[in-house]
Amino acid sequence: MPCAGAVANGLSSAHLAGVVGAAGPARSAPTDIVVAPALLRPLAEFEALVGGGW
Repeated sequence: MPCAGAVANGLSSAHLAGVVGAAGPARSAPTDIVVAPALLRPLAEFEALVGGGW
């Protein structure tokens, strides 16, 4: 019997089965860091396309 003014949790943990984070913090396997490739064309070509450099 709850105390007067206490808030009861009416949600069963079975309702949260499969929800990410329901059983604690979500964890994933470490992933490799992917380095972005360099520009495929010289920057001068892009500058000429848009009207020159800054």
